[in-house]
Amino acid sequence: MLRSILKGLTLTESIVATAAYALVAALLMVDVIGREVFSTAVLGLQQIAVYGAIIAGFLGLTLATTDNSHLRPEFLDFLAGRHGHEVARVGDVLSAVFFFAGSYVAWTFVQTSMDSGDKAPVLYFVLWPLQLIIPYAFGSAGVKHLIFAIRPDLKIYSDKPAG
Repeated sequence: MLRSILKGLTLTESIVATAAYALVAALLMVDVIGREVFSTAVLGLQQIAVYGAIIAGFLGLTLATTDNSHLRPEFLDFLAGRHGHEVARVGDVLSAVFFFAGSYVAWTFVQTSMDSGDKAPVLYFVLWPLQLIIPYAFGSAGVKHLIFAIRPDLKIYSDKPAG
């Protein structure tokens, strides 16, 4: 069941991130063509592209969690010694707690934005629906680390050196 949850989250997040980046690319191409070929800019295209990139970037956090590809210092790895797997599990639990706390803080940020009615400059739509990606990304990363703590066999390990 945990494998299915992990696969479902990863597939959904991959599709949405890909769609967001494709939207960003299309909007920027339309903007450049409009300015360079037709000497006219379409109001708001660049701002929408920025929001698409933000969504894709936060989903990148969750996808990097799935692939276990976050950058991290390795200079103290020798301290774990033969207890490396247990230390990795504890690390996943601590990471889950950190991400769940981040999700809570992000949710309070979104609530504040909702209550104050923050609107996007130039386009004037409320921002909180777009801001929901922040607590979602932190919550999803927390769920994934919790899954890795419970089922370490689902975590991807790479022995390839960085670079």
